[in-house]
Amino acid sequence: MKKILDLVTQHHVIFLIASLVFALPFISFAPFVKTVDNVDYFTLEDDPDVEFYNGFKKTFGNDEFFVIAFEKEDIFTSKNLTLLKNITEELETIDEVREIKSLANVDDTIGGPDYFEVKEFLQDIPEDGSELANLKKQAVSNPLYVKNLISPDARTAAIMVSTYDRPDDEDYRKRLIEKCERILDHYHKDVNNFYMAGWTTTNLSLSQYLKKDMATFIPITYLLIILSIFFFFGNVRLTLLAIANISVCMGCTMGLFSLTGITHNNVTTIVPPLVMALALCDTVHIFSHMKKSVLSKFPDKRKALASVLKRVVMPCFLTTLTTAIGFLSLAISEIPPIREFALLAAAGMVFEFIFSFFLLPPLILFFAPEKIYQDYGKRGMSSFLGHINGLVQSYSRFIVFLSLVVVIIACFFTSKIGVETNLVDFFKKNSPVRSAIDFVEKRLSGVGSFDISLQTEEEDGFKIPANLQVIDTLQQYIKSIEGVDVTISFVDFIKDMNESFHEENPDHYTIPETRELVSQYLLLYDSDDIEDFINETYDHARISVRISEHSTAGQEKLIADIQRFIEKMNHSGMKIRITGRALQDVNTIDALVKGQVYSLSIAAGVIFVILFLVLKSFAIGCLSLIPNLFPIVLNFGIMGIAGIPLNTATALIAVVALGIAVDDTIHFLSEYREKRAKGITISESLNLAILVKGRAIVLSSLILCIGFGVMVLSRFVPIINFGMLTAIIMISALIGDLVVLPSVLLLKRSDFLPLSAPENINDKKEVKKWTENPSLTN
Repeated sequence: MKKILDLVTQHHVIFLIASLVFALPFISFAPFVKTVDNVDYFTLEDDPDVEFYNGFKKTFGNDEFFVIAFEKEDIFTSKNLTLLKNITEELETIDEVREIKSLANVDDTIGGPDYFEVKEFLQDIPEDGSELANLKKQAVSNPLYVKNLISPDARTAAIMVSTYDRPDDEDYRKRLIEKCERILDHYHKDVNNFYMAGWTTTNLSLSQYLKKDMATFIPITYLLIILSIFFFFGNVRLTLLAIANISVCMGCTMGLFSLTGITHNNVTTIVPPLVMALALCDTVHIFSHMKKSVLSKFPDKRKALASVLKRVVMPCFLTTLTTAIGFLSLAISEIPPIREFALLAAAGMVFEFIFSFFLLPPLILFFAPEKIYQDYGKRGMSSFLGHINGLVQSYSRFIVFLSLVVVIIACFFTSKIGVETNLVDFFKKNSPVRSAIDFVEKRLSGVGSFDISLQTEEEDGFKIPANLQVIDTLQQYIKSIEGVDVTISFVDFIKDMNESFHEENPDHYTIPETRELVSQYLLLYDSDDIEDFINETYDHARISVRISEHSTAGQEKLIADIQRFIEKMNHSGMKIRITGRALQDVNTIDALVKGQVYSLSIAAGVIFVILFLVLKSFAIGCLSLIPNLFPIVLNFGIMGIAGIPLNTATALIAVVALGIAVDDTIHFLSEYREKRAKGITISESLNLAILVKGRAIVLSSLILCIGFGVMVLSRFVPIINFGMLTAIIMISALIGDLVVLPSVLLLKRSDFLPLSAPENINDKKEVKKWTENPSLTN
């Protein structure tokens, strides 16, 4: 590798052209990166529950819906009912709509002595006050309408919009919502606010906010990184070189998005600021060693740069390798976006190493060396690092003790971390999506959903009263569970028919006693409303459940309770299975947690095997665990204290942090090992390692904080948490490398490493020469 670096500096024009030729195919595809207008990608692959769910939707139609709600002092006036009817009729004209349901078009069963008929509930809009009052009473007393299409106080009306299942049409939801909004815009003179809530609107909002996040993250990250480089190095030319390097790395990574067909989503959106920050870290280590003392030793600028590159190439290669391994460990995930993140982030690391050592050096050689090589003296950062070293040398035992206390406290609070994905909590409380969901769920019912599938072994099985009773028993239990707002099944329609058949007597809102009576009712029932709840052969039924419980932990408990009840039921061989969107969410978060444990284990194992081999010492390899596990444990402790759950974004933190945090540990221990191999004492080796590597470690850590810190500007709470927590990890990793690790090393005054030379530099004069002349640290 060092021979190659000689070639890079001696033939820099050739390598510059070769680097650009390599980069251009990737960069040319960067403008074509796509952000899809949905977030359907969080689905487990080859999962039995997913396969069953897809088959279930083929029988009963897509279960996705959203609610359009509005509020009036009283919905049951002629004007307001006419308004509801007009809106409903216009929405029905939208091609993307599968079905529209509201009081304006829903069917109602009207009965008399030994008969009933089915007609539209709002076939005619009355003008008379008493007729309107009677219509209101009829609506709020009907279990099929109340909390579903009308609020119990009759002040809020709902229009249920059912969608098609079109996974290959990426813009489907966007077109549907836009068309709905255009229609609703015509009625804002009559209605102050329309509230749209449900998976369709939530899904679209997630993707739309994502685009806005991308438009914010990249320019702000660029600006902050530019300011940081200029602040620390005080050199415009170095700042321009850094910008050029990270821009090429970014361009290639973004091009890889397009080439692999990977889209921006709420996981891969982390990649651009991450790659920008990491691309700058190797650049910083190279710049930090470009001191004027190197030019004194190597007057030829090519040889001077080659000496700098040779000094940092091995630690930089190891950091690239370990970080890429950390990212690639996520590739075992069952969730496609996390695997895509693993691929892109690892590829970004490869790009940044290639360009840092094959593109950046030729660019450096185009500048006069006296303009970009500089010394930093004892002020500023050098003074700060000197204080750090003094603190470590004087209080090493106290630092180790305090670190242990912090770790113990963090471990305790780690047990408090919840595991869940709550889509509602993804949005800030003042966001339109959150406001709409709160409005609908407060006045009507939840917009979350799942289903119960029930199948009999014979056709017409659900014309048998005993089987209908199984549905009813299960449905009544589900209704009793906290968090469940509305349940609808085929039985509700049968009961309504029976009540109407007995002159609307509420005492007959029951299941008919005989199979023949059920069959008679179905012959008389002339409406397709039941098609969403029973198949044509009457052997497959569905209970639709709407819930306001959005926490996957709460959903998991709810589903488990229902499953236990099903197992205890006597259902005569009937196949009963829970399915639907909530179950998919619960399964996804379960897979996420398992993947987190496996990925972290793989990453930790492989990374530390590499460290053992490179450092050639089992003891020092074990010590390298300290500054890397310290920030991760601290992170989980903070999550437990702050009540931040483990979700689709925060689950990535530990693996990402481990892959990144180990970088500075490698740089520090490589320098320490080099000094110890020359026979310098432990104390002075640590002093020199802090002085030599401290500047680059501090700067790279702060740059990573900036890269991740930008994410607090996101519109998504999980991304905000990810950015904030990872920035904290970078700071705690910095403390681990420059404070905790040296303090632990000082506890053992004997050597951890085999020496390549006897300790012949221990006399005070020699040590004083090293510590008082910063140029020697090069």
